[in-house]
Amino acid sequence: MRVLQSRRLRLLVQDGADVRVIAETTLGALGVDVDVDSVTARALRLGRLGDMATRARLADRARTGALDVPLQPGVDTRVALDRLLPLKEDLDVAAVAARLDVERHSGVPERDGRALDVDAAIGAIARAAVDPTTTDVILPFAVVSPHVTTASLASVDVSHQLASFVTYFSRRGDQGLRAQNIEVAAGHLDGLVIEPGELVSFNDVVGARSGDNGFQKAFEIYKGEMVEGTGGGTCQVASTLHAIAFFGGLDIVQRLPHSRPSAYLPVGLDATVVYPVVDLKLRNPYAFPVVVHATVGPNDVTMQLLGADKPVRVALMRTVLSKTPFERKVIADPTIGKPRRKQKGLDGIKLLRKRLIVPRGGPSRVETSRDTYPPTTEIWKVPPGYDETDLPPLGEDFPNPDNAGSAPAPRTSDPEQTIWGG
Repeated sequence: MRVLQSRRLRLLVQDGADVRVIAETTLGALGVDVDVDSVTARALRLGRLGDMATRARLADRARTGALDVPLQPGVDTRVALDRLLPLKEDLDVAAVAARLDVERHSGVPERDGRALDVDAAIGAIARAAVDPTTTDVILPFAVVSPHVTTASLASVDVSHQLASFVTYFSRRGDQGLRAQNIEVAAGHLDGLVIEPGELVSFNDVVGARSGDNGFQKAFEIYKGEMVEGTGGGTCQVASTLHAIAFFGGLDIVQRLPHSRPSAYLPVGLDATVVYPVVDLKLRNPYAFPVVVHATVGPNDVTMQLLGADKPVRVALMRTVLSKTPFERKVIADPTIGKPRRKQKGLDGIKLLRKRLIVPRGGPSRVETSRDTYPPTTEIWKVPPGYDETDLPPLGEDFPNPDNAGSAPAPRTSDPEQTIWGG
């Protein structure tokens, strides 16, 4: 049995004529085992069954070592799954649905995906275990076809605008890479067709925030602070998408606000995304497909939700339930010669959100939820030994001659208002 379990096996993936090794392992590591009790029972039955001549012949063969009892190996499914499922995560390729080029009303072709057939793979491992000449197993895959094809786009109607929203950004200095990420993420969304009843995931559509997927390192909000991370700016695209979904009447199945209000759109409309764990998921409740049209200008990203009809009007109503004052954090930095405010502080708020949906010719309804934005700490960097009492009052900066006479910025904006979607 130990010899069987230690036998080496290579797992291969075939892409057309290309075959590559994915893993080199042993049968034992893949869950191949032998039922010892069953084999022992079969061995003990030999020489005890049949007529006297047959039993004598079997006994003679057993004494000379000429009689083998087949091991009949099996596969422990739990062990095999522990080995195969991580491979499946790496090897599966999602199908890419056809997208609509709204400007030309033409289709961007779909691409089939693939999914590792785990059951068939376990069967192939079991067959390899009983054939001592087998050293390689080509992993089996099932073809995954997209639900939206170029042919199906011909019937998509985009004659009505259900919602539209614009957010703004800068390309100056280190914001240039962030702007590139906005362009990449918006490009993945442009032309997205959401079929009736379909659930879509922002992370699935946009994909990993990686260099291979076109994303750059740029600043983003993390735990209330601006930090550098690959894909910074993607959340602005997700928030703009959430805004048109919100005002277009789509079902907001999953959405999480940022850890602080975003400057590029009204508080309560933002949506944070972190690949692959924090997502924005939307569902189309209508009897017709809707299409996302995203365009990026010099300093703005504009999204439209288009379809065959505009069945509802939607408004966002917001009420601040409570506020929590922000605090100050001072960091000694030996590389600077004078104090500098690194991050403005913002009061935390608890917000009551109401979405008023007014169908054409039907009763209106209200969806209620709460958003919590923790306080954003005001951060100062100062030279070592600097007396913190010489810093300006909380929420203020040192005077800037270029801004003399201008009014100080408010500590927080007042979000208590009703916003109707366009």
